[in-house]
Amino acid sequence: MQNKLFALARPEIVAMSAYRSARSEAATGSIWLDANENPWNDGQYNRYPDPQPYSLVANLATVYGVKPDQILVTRGSDEGIDLLLRLFCRAGQDEIMICPPTYGMYKVAATIQGASVVEIPLLKEQNFSLNSANILEVWRPSIKLVFLCSPNNPTGNLLAVQDILSICKKLDKKSIIIVDEAYIEFSSSDSLVNYLNDYPNLVILRTLSKAYGLAGIRCGVTIANPGIIQLLKKIIAPYPIPKPIVSIASKQLSLNGIESQIKIIYQERDRLFFFLSNLPFVKKVWKSDANFLLFEVENSKMIMDACISNGIVLRDRSSEYNLNNCIRVTIGDPNENTFLMEVLSRV
Repeated sequence: MQNKLFALARPEIVAMSAYRSARSEAATGSIWLDANENPWNDGQYNRYPDPQPYSLVANLATVYGVKPDQILVTRGSDEGIDLLLRLFCRAGQDEIMICPPTYGMYKVAATIQGASVVEIPLLKEQNFSLNSANILEVWRPSIKLVFLCSPNNPTGNLLAVQDILSICKKLDKKSIIIVDEAYIEFSSSDSLVNYLNDYPNLVILRTLSKAYGLAGIRCGVTIANPGIIQLLKKIIAPYPIPKPIVSIASKQLSLNGIESQIKIIYQERDRLFFFLSNLPFVKKVWKSDANFLLFEVENSKMIMDACISNGIVLRDRSSEYNLNNCIRVTIGDPNENTFLMEVLSRV
């Protein structure tokens, strides 16, 4: 199985010997004279951290229901996207496939890596569902990665699980299928991690930035076949996770408040959906399985100006494919949402 996955990766990465940091060679000891560190300090931050802190990896594995060797902790899921591009795509030769409108970093990371981007738009008239038939029809061997975001950003909808699994099956040994589940905690759907053993070409991205409220610490997770994880470890920076991040993330993962906060977001999402649906200048509001709503208006600039003049920052998505005059609003706390409603009522 691993040999088949390795065949999709850049051969020079598979063949290379990874840099071995001091901490990867020796994890225990009492007198540390191996890494040219300053021996003085408070004893807390003068030493390099573990490349992949075991306690955090084990904690995340429990939370996500996978094995520790299926996890790579990264500086936000954006780093996971970048690493996957660097592992599988040769500049000027390989391509990725995306389904716009979707998260913009897939295309940015591909451009930086020198990989071309093939776009198969979501079906707007079918609530932004996947065009699975077109994905398979257009696919060619140079397409090494297929990025699917579910719930999708910025539309908020879940992609059909059977569509995703069908693509995984049809492109087995041909492409890596990356499912970005940054917003999955806000949905009624289970993660696709349960299918990892059935589809070795499936990779899942998770993050602590959304439901866990830790956007400021930049902690993401790539979940995949252990063979893919081992290859990614070859190219990730030697010490990607600072010690304070490990402490903050571990503490937040142990709290029980996430469920109650998500329940409030559900309620506020419904409240805001109903309110927006009844505004005269709103043409459509899409149902969402994320912590935001996308809505279409007659004049997005007018709405954006009215909000910013009251200190409210929304996201105009008009520049995205097929989203002219569409605005994305994050679900705030009840007081923030109430104030937004007051402002929009006066437009």
